[in-house]
Amino acid sequence: MARKPRRKNKIPSIRKLKKYGIIAINVVILLVGITWYAFQPQARKQEVNRLVSIYAENRKNISLIELASDIWTLYYGKNLVPCDVMPGEQPLFGGIPTTEQNLAVRTLQNDAYWVGYSEERKAPVWCAYRLFSPPKNAKASERPGQFMVDDRTIAKVSSDHYTGSGFDRGHMAPNNAIAICYGEKAQQQTFLMSNIVPQRHDLNAGLWKTLESKELYAYAPRCKEIWIITGPIYPKKIVRTMPSGIPIPDAFYKIIVDQVDNQLRALAFIFEHNADKNKPLDHFLASIDEIEERTGFDFFNELPAEVQDSLEAQKLGSIW
Repeated sequence: MARKPRRKNKIPSIRKLKKYGIIAINVVILLVGITWYAFQPQARKQEVNRLVSIYAENRKNISLIELASDIWTLYYGKNLVPCDVMPGEQPLFGGIPTTEQNLAVRTLQNDAYWVGYSEERKAPVWCAYRLFSPPKNAKASERPGQFMVDDRTIAKVSSDHYTGSGFDRGHMAPNNAIAICYGEKAQQQTFLMSNIVPQRHDLNAGLWKTLESKELYAYAPRCKEIWIITGPIYPKKIVRTMPSGIPIPDAFYKIIVDQVDNQLRALAFIFEHNADKNKPLDHFLASIDEIEERTGFDFFNELPAEVQDSLEAQKLGSIW
């Protein structure tokens, strides 16, 4: 007996419903956006055009929802802090970090980044760099083959001090981003050992690398330019060192600052050395106040006190 043909399921699959839902949301966002855009002043339209052009290039992995979120945050976000201080061209924004600790820190200036170097800890305790939207199809030069002793330091740490330690030579100023934004010479300078801190491989090749990539390919093009301060977090009393005597941090911090229309906003992160690599970046958000408490450093000390207070107290619920 011939089988009856199966009836086609007239109920759309969950996958199709989700697809149609996303399309509907995008259509609504587009219609609302066009209407909103029509009533904006010319200066704001130009800024929106820039964001839309980045989105249209489809090379930054920015969805329409993210674009709408960017525009909303830019003009209506509650985390924006009014500030008339202009950042300038230096890689460090808001002043050299200061500390009341009994810790000598010397500023070493390189072409694309500065570090605050501690001879006692044989490593940078802060590192500052500035990124801007990378040129289209820009590629980094070939990765340098070796790390170099920084002859400006007394410690003269070499790559051999890390050999067999079980820790990566963790870049604070990132090799790839500096190479793409500033060129080969600046990239080579990121391989100075004064830019290196002991870092577990899982963190270095996981969450840390993910955030560095997001800085370059998402935040920098969407914000025009960003300023980053990053570094290690040590315990109050150093108890763990590598066989070479170099202290091992407990955690790492990163602060990303964006300035637009005389307003500032910031993202701050703390990654413990054993951070769960499966957690999203949102999980590691912190306030700048928390970072200052754990590091003993005062960041952005050249900004007005009221700006510092507002900017540093914020702990966002999600990344931009």
